[in-house]
Amino acid sequence: MTPRRSSRTPSGARGPSRRAVLGGGGALALSGLAGAGLGLAARGEVPGSRGGQAGSGSGGTGRDGTAPQRPLRIAYLPITDAAPLLIAHSRGLFAEAGVEVAEPVRLRSWATMGEALLAGSVDLVHLLFPMALQMRLDLGADITVLGANHVDGSALTLGRDVPELGALAGSTLAVPGWFSIHNVIVQQMLRAEGLTPVVRRTASRDRGEVTLVPMAPSDMIPALDAGSISGYTVADPFNAMGETTGAGTIGRFLGDVWRSHPCCVTVASGTLLRRSPEQIAGVAEALVRAQIACREDREGVAAELAGTYLPQPLPAIAAAMHREGAGHAHVAHPDWHGETIDFTPVLRPGFTAQLVREMRSTVLDAPLGALAEIDPADAHDLVVDDTALREAARRIDPGSLVGLDQPEEIAP
Repeated sequence: MTPRRSSRTPSGARGPSRRAVLGGGGALALSGLAGAGLGLAARGEVPGSRGGQAGSGSGGTGRDGTAPQRPLRIAYLPITDAAPLLIAHSRGLFAEAGVEVAEPVRLRSWATMGEALLAGSVDLVHLLFPMALQMRLDLGADITVLGANHVDGSALTLGRDVPELGALAGSTLAVPGWFSIHNVIVQQMLRAEGLTPVVRRTASRDRGEVTLVPMAPSDMIPALDAGSISGYTVADPFNAMGETTGAGTIGRFLGDVWRSHPCCVTVASGTLLRRSPEQIAGVAEALVRAQIACREDREGVAAELAGTYLPQPLPAIAAAMHREGAGHAHVAHPDWHGETIDFTPVLRPGFTAQLVREMRSTVLDAPLGALAEIDPADAHDLVVDDTALREAARRIDPGSLVGLDQPEEIAP
């Protein structure tokens, strides 16, 4: 089944111009997405690739209104959140579902991912959900969230000389982007500890302030090791790597704060959605099967990712994929098992609404834009179309559709 394209475009825009995005304090640039690689994806040169270009342009449409059936272009960041996309490629699940895909392109930062999406250089990615909300609702980007990619799988890592969250007062903490679930949850944690997140100024220890800065995940461990930041919050395996390198220790898993929260979502470009219904169904089937593999063959998946798709060593990837416990990290809700990354195809509509509400109380060095104005209950249907993934899950993984109406649990 082809996902529906909502006729409701929040901003009424046909899509953001480059000038609107990068010039005059544009929302995307201010949200921490500006940085390495800007301008390259628009020329079809996606930086940090594993050997090749991702291509450029949307490729137009055929006589029947669908996009031409060239190989699907996938981009990812080297984190365990990307596992379903990578395993679907590695194990030939896309091919078995009748979808031809090119070699996945590895990017270095969320900045380049956003740029590549806006330029039409890639078709299918995993993306920070708040970032997807902003790009679609505020910038009118031609993208749609197909569904969840995974839940949990992130943590707060503290420096060697920072014994606990409360000791962050007067220091600097890195987040992967202003529009990230990590930024939302870590600020919930700071406020619960009596600390105040601030931006663009030196934190005062006496006032219990913590300065937040956006940083590419690959830069976080060196910055922590050098002492230029006192901690970071990000997806794995960068938290596991922080511990294995001795740069820091995991203070708390974010899944222990917001139960089973989606972090990255699966996002499709408009070009992909203009493909034939069979192609969309094939993509959905491959992703659902890959998520099952990621849940049931964690050791095998870790070995498959190491040295091929992810540059981190196998012990760190294996630790991120298959933790037997939270270790020495603080745990407030042991029955939540927030230390364990899990994989599921469908987003809870209630999560989307609650995320929009939470973002309105989150400190950002960027305008909230349309997210400050829309009814949170409308956000899900404006951004998410999980028709194809629901259909595939119903056939292949019906258990993943259980509990989608459960209320959100947040307890920092």
